[in-house]
Amino acid sequence: MKVLSISYVPLRKRLSILWKRLYFYSAPEPLVRTRLFWFAFGLVTLLSVLFCSYFICYLVKLQAAYATNAEDLGIMDQAIWNTVHGQILHQTICNPISDTNCAGPEGITRLAIHVEPILFPISLLYLFWPDPRTLLVLQTIVVAVGAYPAFWLARLRLRNELAAVAVALLYLFYPAQQQAMTYDFHAVTFTASLLLFTFYFLYTRQTVWLFVFAFLSMACKEEIPLVVTMFGLWSLVFQRRWYVGLALVLLGLLWFWLAFDVIMPHFSPTGQPLLLSRYSDLGQGPVQAMLTIFHNPRTFLEQYILDKDHLAYLRIIFFPAIFLPLLAPWMLILAVPSLLINMTSSSTQMYSGLFQYNAEIVPILVIATIEALVLLLWLTHLIGTNWKVIGEKTRLVTKGFHQCLLIWQRNQFMNSCILLVPLGLALFSSIRYDDLYHGHLPFSRDFRWPTPSAHMVLAQQFIDKIPPDTSVSAQSQLVPHLSHRSDIYLFPYAVNQAEYIFLDVTSDVYPYYGFNDYLQGVKDTLTSSQYGIIAAQDGYLLLRRGSPLADAMSCPIEEQDQANDPGLILSRLLEKICSQSSSVT
Repeated sequence: MKVLSISYVPLRKRLSILWKRLYFYSAPEPLVRTRLFWFAFGLVTLLSVLFCSYFICYLVKLQAAYATNAEDLGIMDQAIWNTVHGQILHQTICNPISDTNCAGPEGITRLAIHVEPILFPISLLYLFWPDPRTLLVLQTIVVAVGAYPAFWLARLRLRNELAAVAVALLYLFYPAQQQAMTYDFHAVTFTASLLLFTFYFLYTRQTVWLFVFAFLSMACKEEIPLVVTMFGLWSLVFQRRWYVGLALVLLGLLWFWLAFDVIMPHFSPTGQPLLLSRYSDLGQGPVQAMLTIFHNPRTFLEQYILDKDHLAYLRIIFFPAIFLPLLAPWMLILAVPSLLINMTSSSTQMYSGLFQYNAEIVPILVIATIEALVLLLWLTHLIGTNWKVIGEKTRLVTKGFHQCLLIWQRNQFMNSCILLVPLGLALFSSIRYDDLYHGHLPFSRDFRWPTPSAHMVLAQQFIDKIPPDTSVSAQSQLVPHLSHRSDIYLFPYAVNQAEYIFLDVTSDVYPYYGFNDYLQGVKDTLTSSQYGIIAAQDGYLLLRRGSPLADAMSCPIEEQDQANDPGLILSRLLEKICSQSSSVT
């Protein structure tokens, strides 16, 4: 977007100029790489390295502190490990209480749930370092590298190196991006970086690299082709690159069709994508959903857009950028498919602002923020250039004030202020928002650095008792430490088929809704006479199928126990059934 400098001209001619210069994105004019550029580039590199160093240490510590989850680090680790061992993306972990992807203890291929072909090259890393931490480190590095296209794009659009550094920092600090990156591992989280690269090469008209990163982005999840399709439509309208734009549109639609109507139904035991049930209120499939929206637009708006939960979600997404992306709707429209997917889902997690569901939205928010700043800069310059004409018409502006505005307009420092003030506010908002809402940074409220306790260290002694080739049903935060096996389940799934059951009553009781429900599930397992206790200590309980069981449990779950220590509750349960095996041997 070039700075517009026009005199008083007829409205029709002015609108014509606005259309050509404001809404048509020609090839960007290159910028000279001055010392300031290399300083800014080095600063972005330093920020990316610091970002990587901090979050790699943080995520590795989360794994060591048993703070990662079966869904989805355990799932992804098992699927990739199985791929290396001849079972292509095979997984057996599911939530038997509220999920729709439990196809039986024999498991299912991940292709019935999501189409993520990028997992195949990622699986090659397991030939050298087969460990869940491999995924966490890789994810952090890929996300951090996204600061570079954010910097390059902002530099070209804003013509200001320091403002471009601030944009890169905004990307790294954006809460939705950090929530996606710190919640276990998901291939879609890569798109926070990959889609920025894709748009940067689209804007700079580097066609080969554009399609390379478009392919990489679409390989992360089956819905990303819709975003790439929007990129193609944007190129058709705003760049007038007919062949490239049309190729992106056709490629995106073809990939989405193959993923949704061919691959997922082929591998699904029901013949339909397993997660389609989340959108059953709108109809069976995307076509019926679009028809439902078209025929009942008012109901759709009231139910999925204007209700308090969905409006709260939109505030969560836009507030860190002080709503600047709303000033650039011609860019924000690129996020419409992802926003609709989240907001029309029956799963409240998808529009909570947490988890991985917003990873592909963050790069578009960054792009829209850049364009909003371009718009603010253009408006400021336009007012300064035409103030004399306005003053003559209205007699409200003095000549001296007009000269001050012209000086301000020509002053590079003042231009930087115009950019850095809203960017500074956006950065402050992002950091402050992260502080108030599930932050993962040292200054976040109630932040605690994950440190393995003596209780967590004890878990390894139990894990060592489980043979590596046997099936296990375990609690959520224990699963990622046991997932290198063909059959690993999320308790209480497959409690009748698993050879071992490994529980920690002090840990997260997911997928149960409450501790009493979980405790009743443990009691039912113990009284089934199928499993015997081979080790128990400090809240841990290891069961094996066919081991002799002590007396049948007859102790009730007392209401007053809810306020007691979970380890004490477990001890009371064990007193009557396993007094002879109450410690790890």
